[in-house]
Amino acid sequence: MAASGYLTVEPEQGVQPVSALGWTPALVDYEGHAAYGDLIARAPLKARLEAVSIFSVSMAKLLFKRLIKYEFIPYDTRTDKSAGGRVRFAGAALRNVFRGDARARSLSPETEAGRMADHGIHVVTMPVDRFAALDDAARPEFDRLAARRGKSNGQRQFEESRGQASRAEQRDLFDAIETTLREAGVFAVASAYLGRTAALIDVNPQINDTTDTFWRDIFPDAELKTLPPTAYCHRDASGGDLKAIIYMTDVGDRTGPFSYVVGSNRMKINRLDDLICEANDSNGLAGTDAQSRARFAALPKKLRQKGAFGNDLRPDSPLGREIGQGLWAVKAGKGSIVLFDTKGIHRGGMVEDGERRVITCVIG
Repeated sequence: MAASGYLTVEPEQGVQPVSALGWTPALVDYEGHAAYGDLIARAPLKARLEAVSIFSVSMAKLLFKRLIKYEFIPYDTRTDKSAGGRVRFAGAALRNVFRGDARARSLSPETEAGRMADHGIHVVTMPVDRFAALDDAARPEFDRLAARRGKSNGQRQFEESRGQASRAEQRDLFDAIETTLREAGVFAVASAYLGRTAALIDVNPQINDTTDTFWRDIFPDAELKTLPPTAYCHRDASGGDLKAIIYMTDVGDRTGPFSYVVGSNRMKINRLDDLICEANDSNGLAGTDAQSRARFAALPKKLRQKGAFGNDLRPDSPLGREIGQGLWAVKAGKGSIVLFDTKGIHRGGMVEDGERRVITCVIG
């Protein structure tokens, strides 16, 4: 239950939750795709061996990360290289190995947690005074990020737009966020959804504007006149954590609204296919530049899967039609909080006008 002054936001009219999608590699037709088909047909043996080698190394690393639930280990613990830090990391990893995943899917649809289970997304706005306190705590981090971004040459990639806050160094910001998420009922919804007590893991301030190119520069060696309707749609290559995006500026149609395919968190995908998608998203083979596509095309058919599939999807495909039906672009004022399941289909940061500032929080 949210404290007084916090208001729940419902999906905009016309958005229809998608059916329980069933993932198969055939949902994206790479052999018939103009940017992949020829590459698949003429991939030489050397390229095939190289692609399999890249994939194998990344899969081995991924299996270890999934074993210890790496994304559920806080940033300060992951990056502390001292002897004590390594002991704390080992302890957190060991605890995660034996911690199960009891996430719920049978909650009452009349509750906020039940709707989260059905839709994969929960949006709430905070009162003005709470936003002012959070804005004050976040301002130094945004100033540092803006200064760093100012050095970009205009070909800015996604990671250049995002900062990484440390609990040890930015305790006031962490405290302000945790207070906000608790008052907003976000922790309560996340805990019911995950089936255990949820906590704040990572804090990432993010600035996006029209100089960002990561979402529009797809197939750079081809003449792409228009972006596909599903451009930049993806499922995260993560271990099943949740995220909460806090709007620190007003976000409208052209300022990069976070968008989510309502109900796509219930996608049925077997564990092996999910791991294959995650591996390719983390090893560089999911990119749309010429080299990445050539390597991806050289993989065996079973391994030609990725979570970042939106750029490759035909709008008239079954999955493309489902995404078009269920995509909710969350246009909302500053102080809005978007909690979502990262394994649902989503996208964000596609700024066509002005500037968008958000804080992305990992909840685990």
